[in-house]
Amino acid sequence: MTTFRYERGALPPSARGGLPRGICARVRTTGLAGIIGVVAAGALAEGVVAPSGQAVTLLDLILEPEAGLARFRFLAPALDPAGQGLVHDDVAGDFQWLCETVALPEMQAEGWQMAQIVISLSDREVPFGASDPDATQFFEGFSVDGAACIWEPF
Repeated sequence: MTTFRYERGALPPSARGGLPRGICARVRTTGLAGIIGVVAAGALAEGVVAPSGQAVTLLDLILEPEAGLARFRFLAPALDPAGQGLVHDDVAGDFQWLCETVALPEMQAEGWQMAQIVISLSDREVPFGASDPDATQFFEGFSVDGAACIWEPF
């Protein structure tokens, strides 16, 4: 499977080679076959304010072309299911908004044809696929229908 990974921290823009533009500004190889890392640039690197009022920043974007899947992973430090911060009900509307106002426009700008988008929010940086029992993470999946994200419950 070919996977492309876009994330924070990397080489200068001149090292990008022929990779697409948009949120992608810098590139680095992660040492894993078929995975390329790119830093988020512009507004996403600085953060956006979601409908819940929380500021979120793009942690990374993982593209799985063969599966038709794009994973947009956001850092959302205001999350806390213990009641000290935002819980899932507080941020439920953020997923649809992030899908339709951040993920879809970015995919269209880059020419990426993905059938599904997964939006995740995490209160801290957790490496993709890793487990952190202290982390608060919420995930929602969407199918893509033109310029709309259709919620697909897990």
